[in-house]
Amino acid sequence: MNKKKLLHFIPAIVFLAFIFTMGILFIFLPKSDYSSNEKRYLADFPEVSADNILFGKFDTQFESYMSDHIAGRDFFVGTNAYYDLYTGRNGSNGVYMGKDNYLINDPVERENKLEDNLKMFSDFTSANKLNTTLMIIPSTGYIMKDKLPANHKEYLDEEYFKTIDKNSGDMKFVNVMSAFKKAAKSTQLYYRTDHHWTTPGAYLAYTKYCESAGLESAKESVFSKMKVGGFYGTTYSTSAFWGTPPDDIEFWENRDNIGAVSVSITEGEKTTEHEGYFFLSHLEEDDKYPTFLDGNHALVDIKNENAQGGKLLVIKDSFAHAFVPFLSENYSEIIMVDLRYYKKPISELVKENKISECLVLYSLDNFAVDTDVAFLA
Repeated sequence: MNKKKLLHFIPAIVFLAFIFTMGILFIFLPKSDYSSNEKRYLADFPEVSADNILFGKFDTQFESYMSDHIAGRDFFVGTNAYYDLYTGRNGSNGVYMGKDNYLINDPVERENKLEDNLKMFSDFTSANKLNTTLMIIPSTGYIMKDKLPANHKEYLDEEYFKTIDKNSGDMKFVNVMSAFKKAAKSTQLYYRTDHHWTTPGAYLAYTKYCESAGLESAKESVFSKMKVGGFYGTTYSTSAFWGTPPDDIEFWENRDNIGAVSVSITEGEKTTEHEGYFFLSHLEEDDKYPTFLDGNHALVDIKNENAQGGKLLVIKDSFAHAFVPFLSENYSEIIMVDLRYYKKPISELVKENKISECLVLYSLDNFAVDTDVAFLA
């Protein structure tokens, strides 16, 4: 065989060698249960059963297992993300790589549940005779427009906020959009690697809530601040832009409240008692955001012996976790409910605890697509 003919076979030889090597590595390399970069548990080997094989479940599950445990998975996933970026497909994973290392989620689609969810909360407020405040937090992409790439989908926050204002019923809508647009010029209100607001962003919203409610907000000077580096959030995990530098995450604490704050967390029939707003053990984990109030739970009851105000019900998504510690400066008890996990009638909770005041706090991205509001009854 001459050299020219041999050269024709080199690509095939390289390809077969690659496939063989990857197969050997897949078989013999240890399998991880969890991906630190993606912040999720990886697929288990599927159950070998007659039903799974006959109905095609085994094949589907095995494909997921192979995809999750391929050798060098992080390298290949990251390479694909950067390939899409540099070939003009920025945002192909639902996250844009913006300026100054901002990773920004796609905007909410026009077809959504915004009006339906507003009606359900409005009806709930009227039925339970609640003094309800509504706070919807604008999207990162709208507030941080200057960080977006040139080619991106349209963020319709202004249109949606008009819809919210028009359909809020008896609820008092606190619109923080203007304040956020102004403050974003000099303050980092959203994380670069996560969809949540930063602690300064949560504090700004807290001051706007207090203005609307006729309360005196705690001055920034009363809080001692702790800054921790190495924070990677959900947009980082989704995007696979592994070269993005981490964020700092801040914890603001009023030292006068040490020993005065108690937190009760209820999941199902189990309730645990804790001191303080911050669960610092989470700083050792991949996801540090649950340091605020231990992350997502069905029911959380926060009491502050130093606060002069009464009782408040907060129905929320995870944006509330960095916000409620500030609000606890003004309310002696805050009962925080997450409809994704709390499946009992909220009206019963209102009656049992003699609640007359309520805050509905969501990010626009979540509120417009949330299907769990249907459990509000």
